[in-house]
Amino acid sequence: MGDLPSHLQHNSFVRTGSKKTGGPNMRLLRLEMDKPSLTITSYIYNKFVHPIENRYITPREAACLQDFPIDYEFKGSLGQIHKQIGNAVPVKLGKAIASEVARYFERLGVFGEIIIASYFSGAGGLDLGFEQASSEKIKFSTRFSMDIERWAELTVNDNRPQWNFHRADITQLAPSFVKEKLGKSPHVVIGGPPCQPFSVAGKQLATKDPLGTLYRDYIKHIEFLQPEIIIMENVYGMAQVKSANMIGEIYQSFRNIGYDVTHKELLAADYGTPQKRRRLFFVATKKLSYFHFPEPTHCEHDNLLGLFLYVGAGNVLMQLPKARIKNGVDKASAADAPEIDGTVIIKNGAHLPIGEFVEVDITGSDTYDLFAKV
Repeated sequence: MGDLPSHLQHNSFVRTGSKKTGGPNMRLLRLEMDKPSLTITSYIYNKFVHPIENRYITPREAACLQDFPIDYEFKGSLGQIHKQIGNAVPVKLGKAIASEVARYFERLGVFGEIIIASYFSGAGGLDLGFEQASSEKIKFSTRFSMDIERWAELTVNDNRPQWNFHRADITQLAPSFVKEKLGKSPHVVIGGPPCQPFSVAGKQLATKDPLGTLYRDYIKHIEFLQPEIIIMENVYGMAQVKSANMIGEIYQSFRNIGYDVTHKELLAADYGTPQKRRRLFFVATKKLSYFHFPEPTHCEHDNLLGLFLYVGAGNVLMQLPKARIKNGVDKASAADAPEIDGTVIIKNGAHLPIGEFVEVDITGSDTYDLFAKV
């Protein structure tokens, strides 16, 4: 954080006392041109600074670090947009998994349209990965998607209405309803049950948190639908939970309904995402020998394997149109805004340093974000 202008440095950054103790656990990081970012989270503005401009990155820029198309519109409040982007599966990582699922069906001799039922869809990063992995031989088609969040419904319906989104609580959703809407059982079921109970940030409460048991409802749906193959993703912290043997429990749950299962931790940067994001993928099928996890296509250093170098976060952001500055928010407006701990709150609850402010167009629509003017 020390290389940032003083008005972007939080007071907690200053170490105090004779031993110079204190300071934040989460430091601000300036993105580098030729290196991937660290994990994008819902706290976008608390973490990353633009590689060459003295400002935080915008949600649109964060979405590009998650591989979302530039024309993909996120709906909801600013906080909800943060959440959608931060919780998403990077699209290229999803594509890497989907490409291996396509090869799985080719080995089975199955071609044409492959129907997908998508659970806990969020903004649709994993679904987009499957969409992008389609080819002349295999065409993935999300015919049913669901999530409990209203903002997910708005985002998916605006961008991919053909995904047939249903806002629902999975504990109240009958698997027979899903099959009825599809007209048949899907070939593939994909989804990422809520990951907060398994993450470090979520204190790894696992099944002690009600959200940590929703994967059991997911497996109940799988038992009824009997898809050919299942993809379940979660945070890599699931494998580190000390309060429960989550890996063993998930394996046994799939075996109890007749599926073999395997899992692997994958790093998004290894597949072309400009971000070092780790995700844990479970794959369940009755013909497990036909599936192989994707081999990396990218590498951090020059190598003899012919792999591409990691994609740099800054290089990706430089390809975006320059953020458009709208009408400035004058000092009088800033002075009238409520002040908390040396910041003012302006629009959508965003906390900003006191000073001059500008509006930065982040989506190409009517949604704006506010940053301190340097």
